[in-house]
Formats: sequence, structure tokens, C-alpha cells
Amino acid sequence: MGVTMFDFLSDKLGYHTKLYVILPGCVNQGKKPAGTLYLLHGGGGNSQDWIRFSSIERYAEEKNFAVVMPEVDGGCFYSDMKYGYPYYQFVTEEVPMVAEKMFPVNTEPENRYVAGFSMGGYGAYKWAFTKPGFFRAAANLSGLSFVTELFAEQRARYQDKEQEKNDVVSLCWGSLEELAGTDSDSKVWIDRASETGEYPALFGAIGTEDGGYAHAQKYLAYCKEKNVKIYYEEMPGGHEWKVWDTMIVKYLDWIQTL
Repeated sequence: MGVTMFDFLSDKLGYHTKLYVILPGCVNQGKKPAGTLYLLHGGGGNSQDWIRFSSIERYAEEKNFAVVMPEVDGGCFYSDMKYGYPYYQFVTEEVPMVAEKMFPVNTEPENRYVAGFSMGGYGAYKWAFTKPGFFRAAANLSGLSFVTELFAEQRARYQDKEQEKNDVVSLCWGSLEELAGTDSDSKVWIDRASETGEYPALFGAIGTEDGGYAHAQKYLAYCKEKNVKIYYEEMPGGHEWKVWDTMIVKYLDWIQTL
């Protein structure tokens, strides 16, 4: 088992950033891991979060997975920001290229997986839905929602409309109107997948006391209506690591049943 922090100058971002990569013990035997898991962090976090707050290193060894953890701005929502950096291109194009050139990870689409929590759960599904065929499965932990509705509700709570000028919506997309109907609109992913049938196996999970629980149930009901299948788990808990640490193991176990 090994954990590496790889610092590099990103062509997409134009600045130095880092990947944390977990490699199971099979690499020491000259073998590639059985699978590669791209693991995304949530809002306000960074590439160390999964290592610090979960037991992902132990799970990677037990399940024989390499794990690649990139770092993005904590409020970018894995978008090519209108006022910021092209994080969607960075994560979906540059990160796999760097990881697969620099590390002995499994590169076959049938052995690639993605997961994330909160903002990272949204990012994992965005990557999986907008680039069908790249992953065998994707997991969204506590990020199941229609993002346009989520942000509309947030904006309705503002005491001062000046807050809109520098919020996530403005920085990432410009406005709710510019977000709606694009590849960043989580409803669009479902509608498109329903029409084409092109999407990986999907896993979703959330804590029953999570503030986004009602949003998740609405999202899941819409997926069912559109015949887009999501394997779903829930457990007692809020928007917290107790849930995400438990559910990442369930996801890795579920992968073995596919």
C-alpha cells in the first residue's frame, strides 16, 4: 500500500495543483489494481479530505483499487467557470491523462469508477453522464438534487440581493438562466440519459437527516419516472463523514455485483 502526493503544473489551470493517489499492495508485485476509482471532494474541501476523514486507504487495499483524488476550487461545482478556471476540463480530461501516464492504474473503461460527496457527488454524476462510456459506474453521495432548484432556494433566502453577485451561480455560470438547460444542469443529464440509454451503472446515497434529503427524494422519483436506474441506499445521519465513509464501502461492494 502506498499514498503519493503528486504536484504538477496543470496545462488547463495554468497553476500548480496536486493529486493524491492511493496504490494497493498488488503494485509491488508488478500487477495493476483491479480497478481505478476517481474520488471527488466536496465544497470547501480539497484533495486530502477523503484521506483525512475516511478510511479510504484501508478500503482501497481490501478491495484492490487504485484511488485518484484531484483538487479543485471549493466552490467551482466542477464547472468551467464563467469567472474562474476550467475545472470541468481539468478533472475530466487532464486528471485522467496525468494519472494514467504517471501511475500504474487500471485504464480500461470497464474498470474505471467515479464517486464523490456533496458537490463532489454532483461532479461525479456530471462527469459520468456527460462522458458516457468512460466509467463503468458512478456514485453520488449526498449530492442528489436538481441543481437549479437548489440554488434558486438558496437565493430566495438572501437578505441582500447584492449577495448574488459573488455567489456560486454567478461565478460558475453567470446566472440561473445561463445554467438551466446546459451540461451543468442535473435535470438535463436525466432527460438525455432517458432518451439515449447511455449512462453507467449509478449508485446514490444520503443520510436521512441530511438537509438535502427532500431534494434527493424528488430527484430519485424523477429518475424512476424517466426509467433511469439508480441503486439507492440511505442511513441515519446528516451531511457528514459518518455517512460518506459508510457509503463509499457500500459502493465498492456494490461494484462487485455488477
